[in-house]
Amino acid sequence: MKVIVPCAGKSSRFPDMPPKWMLPDHDGLPMVRKAIEGLNVPAEDLIFTILREHEAEFGAIAGLHRAFGPNIKCIVLEMPTRSQSETVAETLKQAEIQEPFLVKDSDNYFSLDWIEDDLNYVSVASLNDFDHINARNKSYVQVDQEGLIRNIREKNVISDLFSVGGYYFVDPDEFLSCFEELSSVGNEAISEIYLSEIIGSMILRGHAFKTKKALNYRDWGTINEWREELERRRLYLVAVDGFVFERGSSFFSPLFHEVKSNPQAIEVIKKMNSLGQSIIYLSVRPGELEDMTKQQIRELGLPDAPIVFNCGVAPWALLTSPHATLPFITSRSAELDPNDFNLLDKLELRS
Repeated sequence: MKVIVPCAGKSSRFPDMPPKWMLPDHDGLPMVRKAIEGLNVPAEDLIFTILREHEAEFGAIAGLHRAFGPNIKCIVLEMPTRSQSETVAETLKQAEIQEPFLVKDSDNYFSLDWIEDDLNYVSVASLNDFDHINARNKSYVQVDQEGLIRNIREKNVISDLFSVGGYYFVDPDEFLSCFEELSSVGNEAISEIYLSEIIGSMILRGHAFKTKKALNYRDWGTINEWREELERRRLYLVAVDGFVFERGSSFFSPLFHEVKSNPQAIEVIKKMNSLGQSIIYLSVRPGELEDMTKQQIRELGLPDAPIVFNCGVAPWALLTSPHATLPFITSRSAELDPNDFNLLDKLELRS
């Protein structure tokens, strides 16, 4: 079984930036790496299809090897295709695939209990499980009492079940046969053949497709959705002296080893950690107090995190630069009373 990840699109909904599948997330990992994590697939079963221009400009193949290791396979297309299904067809031909395969979108995340199956399937989720979702850009399926797909429509809401961008095909030759039929001379006017149309054609030929429930679905198909994903996590620069602890001194009481902690601030930092936020501690203390400071933080049950010492008693200014891959305000600051009982609300940390 192989997993084909088409990365040969024009990313028209992500203008003026590298291909969206390359964009870094909070940890610096490319979007495509995050997109595959929920599948737990061995690297040797992964096939990425990219454009020659992206290889020339961005070193796409080397970057994918850095992200996934040396055992993945890359297919390079000289020109953009007209559709994802054409990209898949070219991949099947060039990679000479003769086994079942899953087509996985590069711009979303989901997990499956298992991938390999004896039957074709479409990975789905329900609109009823989401408060906010772009319902207009998805394909939808209707199923019978046995869970087999009887109808599939592109961008037409015919049920609550929508495709999350995972399509499993048992027979590569049948996929190619349906694609070639739909793109034949009589259908030259068709500018884009969706995978849902391939599936519909295969169903009419008598091939059964079922649904498979996807878990933890997250969609990054537009710049707004990617921005929302990035803004889910923040990096907090937390002052050790004055916020975590009362202000101390190397010379006068209270000395740094004598300072008391601020209980409300401690709870806030624990909450940050429980929500998956990143933390870096900043301290005016000299570097030789590193071991003592780490021990003080550890005794409070606070998360281990990098500590920057010798920050100096001065106004702190964070200098950043705008970039298309960072579609948000990159920094904010807040001076807050560490004993304020409304800290969680002021920092918008209520879950």
